[in-house]
Amino acid sequence: MVPRLRFPPSPTGPIHVGNMHTAVFCWALSRALKGDFILRIEDTDAARNTPEATQLIFDALNWLGLDWDEGPDIGGDFGPYVQSERRPFHQRTIEKLVDEGHAYYGDDPANPATPSGNPLRLRMPRAGETTLHDAIRGEIRFENGRNQDPIIVRSNGDPLYHLATVTDDHDMGITHVVRGEDWIPSAPIHIQLHKAMGWDEPVWVHLPLILNRQGQKLKKRDPEGGYLIRDFQAAGYLPQALFNYLLLLGWTPDNAQEIVDKWDVRQQFRLERLSPSPSTFDWDKLNWMNRQYMQRFSHEKLAELLRPYLEDVYDELPLQNEWLVRLTAVIRESLNKLEDAVDAAEWAFADNFELTPGAQEALHGESARPVLTRLVAELAHVVLLDEATAQSILQGLRNGFKESDGWQPTAIFHPIRAALTGQTGGPPLAEIMAILGKNRTLQRIANALRL
Repeated sequence: MVPRLRFPPSPTGPIHVGNMHTAVFCWALSRALKGDFILRIEDTDAARNTPEATQLIFDALNWLGLDWDEGPDIGGDFGPYVQSERRPFHQRTIEKLVDEGHAYYGDDPANPATPSGNPLRLRMPRAGETTLHDAIRGEIRFENGRNQDPIIVRSNGDPLYHLATVTDDHDMGITHVVRGEDWIPSAPIHIQLHKAMGWDEPVWVHLPLILNRQGQKLKKRDPEGGYLIRDFQAAGYLPQALFNYLLLLGWTPDNAQEIVDKWDVRQQFRLERLSPSPSTFDWDKLNWMNRQYMQRFSHEKLAELLRPYLEDVYDELPLQNEWLVRLTAVIRESLNKLEDAVDAAEWAFADNFELTPGAQEALHGESARPVLTRLVAELAHVVLLDEATAQSILQGLRNGFKESDGWQPTAIFHPIRAALTGQTGGPPLAEIMAILGKNRTLQRIANALRL
């Protein structure tokens, strides 16, 4: 039998990284097993479903680079792939459960009510144990004496998640059910539904949870914020980096390698290498990984990705391609994500920047006015201020003031950097001067001399 795995999101709001972690692992296992990956939209919560949320699911999966073999958009042999359109399948399950005495209407199992206006409950066993055979955690046993008879169909006739998902998994030939460990408490209901219907159970795979910094399970409206897929997109995380990072939350590749791609996944992903331990979402690790992927881009490609972030904030200067590529080459080492370019490149756009305390101190030191005045004089003879020319001027200032006043490089370069960027640290000064050009460099020095 060809392995068949499904990702069944609910279209009730923006999709978050916890959902996508499940999707990534489900996709990875399907590809490693050379099986099928199915997308099924589970819209049983009619009051909260929206078409916009459904589109967000498609967009998030596509953005992360996950492809599927069957789904609402491409069809397949086991459709429909929207749960609300599968009511005839659910109804057959309901009728069989009732006819064979595995379910009853009302609240009293000894005196079943009529179907009209009453919920349908599954009869759960009261003796013995129900055993969940989990592919990651081994056997998990539940005492049946603690069971309550769960509602599986509302009083209005709408099937609840338990009945709908078990029915759909069986009818669609799902062989592996991959989901978060928070579904473990519901496993006895699903197992007993399989038993009542005489169906073989799938391979159960309960993934470890992803926790926020407070040690809480991630959710759509997480109090920390920033965990929605659209948050990662807006911040400028690369989809390849997020995909790679999510894989490492519960899976260990060969040789503990950290940068993996889809080929590695197909070759190495195995159930026995999945961890049952929860993982805390490590932003520092994601930032590091995002830098690794950004480093693969040429200056030109990275500049293309940075452009919309810069254009959204700065409109003082036209972003010509050549100039933007040069700027990108200067700031790229300071970026964790694309959004960081807005702050990292502020000096290249804004002439009215605020001075840091260190910059203020540098501009009020004894070396500031002599150094800046000498720099203005040197620039007066320059026609085109490129990096080589700027480097030559700076070297001359360093040698001259060291000889005449005994000043160290910081006494010379900190006032210049403070005048040009408002800070005392950052990219090489010669590169900054070349990007600003002669006129803007002179204007900023003039502004600093007025302080």
